[in-house]
Amino acid sequence: MVLHIGTAGVPLSTESRKTLDGITQVKTLGLNAMELEFVRQVYVKSNEEAKEIGAFAKKEGVALSIHAPYFINLNSPDRKTLDASRKRIVDCARVGHYTGAHNIVIHSAYYMKMDKNEVYERVKAQYIQLRKELAELGYDDVVLRPELMGKFTQFADIDVLVKMCAEVEGVLPCVDFAHYTAMHPDRNTYEGFCNVLKLIEDTLGKSALKDMHIHFSGINYTEKGERNHLVFDEAEIDWKAMVKSWKEYKIEGIAISESPNIEGDALKAKKYYDSLQ
Repeated sequence: MVLHIGTAGVPLSTESRKTLDGITQVKTLGLNAMELEFVRQVYVKSNEEAKEIGAFAKKEGVALSIHAPYFINLNSPDRKTLDASRKRIVDCARVGHYTGAHNIVIHSAYYMKMDKNEVYERVKAQYIQLRKELAELGYDDVVLRPELMGKFTQFADIDVLVKMCAEVEGVLPCVDFAHYTAMHPDRNTYEGFCNVLKLIEDTLGKSALKDMHIHFSGINYTEKGERNHLVFDEAEIDWKAMVKSWKEYKIEGIAISESPNIEGDALKAKKYYDSLQ
């Protein structure tokens, strides 16, 4: 496996917004990954459509992943919200199973001013139950990827995610380096980015570095954390140091640009990554 670099959704330069056209454009641009953005809804409804997308991406050499809907809160005290959150994740897992997009990125939960240790146990219990449900449905080939979030009100920062992933089989982190710098501006350095990868290696093993899922972009932030994503050229993030850390740790998997210019910064990252020895 190699490090596939690509776009969060259909590239902006694609003539249509159709998934298959997006995959074609990703390949045309010289990229090799695309995240299916189900952030509003799971728009791939049938298993046959999912199989078609997966077969086409495989033929084109484009690695797929999935971003689950934003409307998820595995810490909700409301049973309807909790059940709806779980259903959205299971629906994504179904599509992931049939497309071969095995990584399901999830905005897990909000702390809701609750005790953080209590929230941790509640969210972990939900992931354990989800893994059991996916196994029963035959979708246990997908990996659930709780994302490193960019606000202190959201679950969770990197140390919490890695701890949970060590305790729940079939769950690995989605490392959003922009969110990381919003939470830790003082770690916007080569050493800071390497420390994230070292934590993963030390806690989850080298195998986790061979199966990474990453988000990257520039970012605007305040003392409360993330405000909005930016292109590299308008942001403080030391993106070259970030990419250099990937090469240093020989990571493999998928890295997805969430820049406002998704393909532009994806191409910058890939060109620089390929130039490093």
